[in-house]
Amino acid sequence: MHRLYAPTPAKVNLGLEIVRRRNDGYHDLVTLFQAISLFDIVEWTRTGKQFEYIGPSTVEREGDLVWRVLSSAPDFATWTGRLRLSKRIPIAAGLGGGSSDAALALRLAFPNADDAELSQRGAMFGADVPFFIHGGTALATGTGTDLTPIDTPKLWLVLVTPSIAIPEKTRSLYSGLIAADFSDGANVRDITLTFTRQSSLPERLPNSFARQLLDYPVIRYAYDRLKSAGAEIVTASGAGPTLYALTRSHQETAAIAAQLAEQASGDWTVHVARSIGSRGDDPPVRAIAAALRG
Repeated sequence: MHRLYAPTPAKVNLGLEIVRRRNDGYHDLVTLFQAISLFDIVEWTRTGKQFEYIGPSTVEREGDLVWRVLSSAPDFATWTGRLRLSKRIPIAAGLGGGSSDAALALRLAFPNADDAELSQRGAMFGADVPFFIHGGTALATGTGTDLTPIDTPKLWLVLVTPSIAIPEKTRSLYSGLIAADFSDGANVRDITLTFTRQSSLPERLPNSFARQLLDYPVIRYAYDRLKSAGAEIVTASGAGPTLYALTRSHQETAAIAAQLAEQASGDWTVHVARSIGSRGDDPPVRAIAAALRG
């Protein structure tokens, strides 16, 4: 049976500063997006039958972003084969897995569209989706959809995702912001310059949600364990709850991960990843888009 596969990467925020609340209810921010080598997998199988999509069992069809994107394709009714999304990126963890999956789905739904059109369409499905059209590394401003690509730094990360579900997480965290949580974005811009020069790691990675996230005991526990394992730079990715330690060597990353393994706990999952560059031309995605159309 003929099968095709394509990966969709996670991201971390190399710093996240909330600048202000806008009149439309959204927030302006400054953040540095970085794609990493932790992937969901999209698999297409030839069946010779009408198209079938199999998403994660924990996600209802009505709320499945990938399904919404795929079904928006103008020729959707003529597709064939089975498309299955296998989740490896933790869900609702601040790693952008759903947005990354949606970006790949946009390339399947609109295979002849250029990146500018795909980014415009992606913004209608989520603020992180346009970044995943390009991937790699990008400074994001505005609501997160104004992107300036930069060269990808060589980084290694240990990611710890605590086992916690924060009800209405994003809404809750934004509504819980206080004056001290806002800043002008200068710290993230400085971090971007640091990475551009490839000179050193930043001393810290700010996150405007950190104060609230660390109030949750399980997240604070994971933070303390990363620090005790030797991690010098620890922060949350996006709205969390994933925390990560940032390093420049696989050796340092492996040592931290080994320390965490000795403290094995059902309270978290651990992944090791590295920074990855932009998607560029993506033959696996183009192959699946063509296969869907026979």
